[in-house]
Amino acid sequence: MSRDTLISVSNLTPHMPEHYMLSALMRLWREKGFQVECADTYSHDADVCILHHDQTRLNRSALANAPDGAAVLNGNVLDISKTYISVLRTSEGDDWNGPVIVKTDLNHFGFPEGARSEQSGLMSALCGKLRRRLSHRSWRLARQLPPGHYPVLQCKDDVPSWVWKDESLIVEKFLPERTEDGLYGVRGWIFFGDKEYAYRNLATDPLVKVATTQRHEFFSDIPENLRVIREKMGFDYGKFDYVEHDGKAFLLDANKTPSFGHGDATDSPRVRLLAEGIEAYL
Repeated sequence: MSRDTLISVSNLTPHMPEHYMLSALMRLWREKGFQVECADTYSHDADVCILHHDQTRLNRSALANAPDGAAVLNGNVLDISKTYISVLRTSEGDDWNGPVIVKTDLNHFGFPEGARSEQSGLMSALCGKLRRRLSHRSWRLARQLPPGHYPVLQCKDDVPSWVWKDESLIVEKFLPERTEDGLYGVRGWIFFGDKEYAYRNLATDPLVKVATTQRHEFFSDIPENLRVIREKMGFDYGKFDYVEHDGKAFLLDANKTPSFGHGDATDSPRVRLLAEGIEAYL
């Protein structure tokens, strides 16, 4: 790999926020002596271009053009909505009788798109704020999910009728992993090129939140059906959340702009491994 290699990142802001994992990868690449630039467009001298737009759906015609000959990572990942990726979606009329979970169709609770939409006007921002406050007390009455929370219901009969009509929401079968000591488990697969690692977080909360996580474990076996999904969606870099039942993996979330929970991710040997994945594109 030449030290003159230029890695160009197209981000929604000219500076990469620290909580994104790509921020750590960029620092590691610079430590190796490579040039790394971040802007809303690609450098015309770029050898490798990385599309890093934290939005659920992207319009290809609105994206920056990469220079001829440059590899464009995640350039074909244009839709990561639950509607597109869900393998557990259930409808009002099917025969599923188990517990269900209500989710936003947009990635990450719709936070990235919500922040930008509220900049459109004072009245819109005020109405949105009032509905969010009400949703903490009664999301059914507010007709809006509480921020950062997906309700888990015992059966489809408990789903309000307006949810089925709201195209911004989907209802999925709730199939958590459970351990013998009663914890809930969700697995994650993080990859960059041919470098990867996987883990399982175990928590007391059904949604497996960081605050209620009791322990985690790392492993190397990745379900083949997830590799097929990755190839089909065109992912070069990202994170898949999933659960396993009877040897089969069920994809829960596909994220092309993964974040790192806390601390300096460059200290993690696994993140350092991911940084080596850039070599597959040079």
